[in-house]
Order: sequence, then structure tokens, then C-alpha cells
Amino acid sequence: MPLVPPSRLALVLSLVVLGSSLAVFGSAADIVTSDPHEFTIKDGALVATTDGSQQHVLVEDVRTVTRIEISHQDRYYAIQTVTRGPPPVDTQTRLRAQQAVTSAQTVGSDIPAPSSAAYAVRRIPARLSSDRAAAIGATPNTSLQTALTANASAFTVRQHDDTIVFARRESRWSDDRVLVVVTPHASGVQYSAVVNLRTETVESLVRLDRSGR
Repeated sequence: MPLVPPSRLALVLSLVVLGSSLAVFGSAADIVTSDPHEFTIKDGALVATTDGSQQHVLVEDVRTVTRIEISHQDRYYAIQTVTRGPPPVDTQTRLRAQQAVTSAQTVGSDIPAPSSAAYAVRRIPARLSSDRAAAIGATPNTSLQTALTANASAFTVRQHDDTIVFARRESRWSDDRVLVVVTPHASGVQYSAVVNLRTETVESLVRLDRSGR
């Protein structure tokens, strides 16, 4: 777990809130202490530990965050986060995924062609299994982007002068797999499939009958 203890940093000044002006982008925290501190990713959040044991959450959810910059400014710290969504799916990739879904032998002839259904093609987090991704695709209001629990090993930590940077170490999105959600225009059946673009096969498929809704 990448901790940043005071012994390794020049940043041993106190965390002090000037009124309510602690600058935290994405979340807010009121921390008043005269002790050194350390920063870490714990349970999917950026946490500052003070007084040896007291913990304060600075960024509540880092699952969609690719970079966190903590800089010392006057007598307080500013926390800035960079959040990036999945890269867009280009037209060629979209067409390849659609063709794999409609032609795969494991699927059969049940899935309608793009001319009679709505096709949504999405990037999949690299560490997310195909089975889980297909299940998430069939679940309303569930995000692929927040499906994985963020842990400290997903980030590297760098310190330069008065700035600490947590940077995501791995590529978040798979280059080989995409999620294809198919919603026919005239049917209550929806399909959620994970397509491997490299082998042009369907790795996982969920069929959901919504006709009773």
C-alpha cells in the first residue's frame, strides 16, 4: 500500500484549515491538526492519517480517478483529481463487435441485426471478468467504470518538492474486449454480450427477458 509517511517527505507542516477554505476538489474535508500526517488509498478512498491514528477522507471514491495531486499551499493542502472516462469506441470497432455478436455460433440466430435493434458498444475495464461485465451490462443503472474496487496497488506515488502525486499504474480499459448491449425494437428481450475483438468471439452472454415490464 503506497503510504507517504512524514519521514520520507519534506511535507511535515501541519494540515490547517483556514476557516473553511481547505481546497479539496471532488470532496471536502475539515482537518485541523498540529501533527505530521500520511496519505494512502484505503477502501477505495484517499485518506489522510493524523495524530498517529485519526483518519480523514479527502476523496471519497477514487475508482474513476486516474491522477490525484496533493500540493502544499500556504498553511493548507490542495487536492486535485483528474477523472477520465473510457476512450470512445470507433466506428470500425463498433462494426466488428456487432458482426461478432450476430454471427457467433454460441449465440445462434436469436440476436437481431443492427437494423432492427439498438446496439450500445462500451469499453470494459481491463481487470473486469467477461462474465461480470456481461451481467453488469444487463443490469440497469450499473456502471462498468465503478465495478472494480480501487486499491492502493493500482497507483504509484511520486513526491517532488511540495507535491505528492498518486498516478494510476495500469491501463484501465481492455484493448481486446468490449461490451455489446442489444435492445431489439420490437421485443422484450435484451442481450448483453462481451466480445473478444482479437478472436472475434463472444466470451460471455446474458439474455434478459423484459417483456413482463
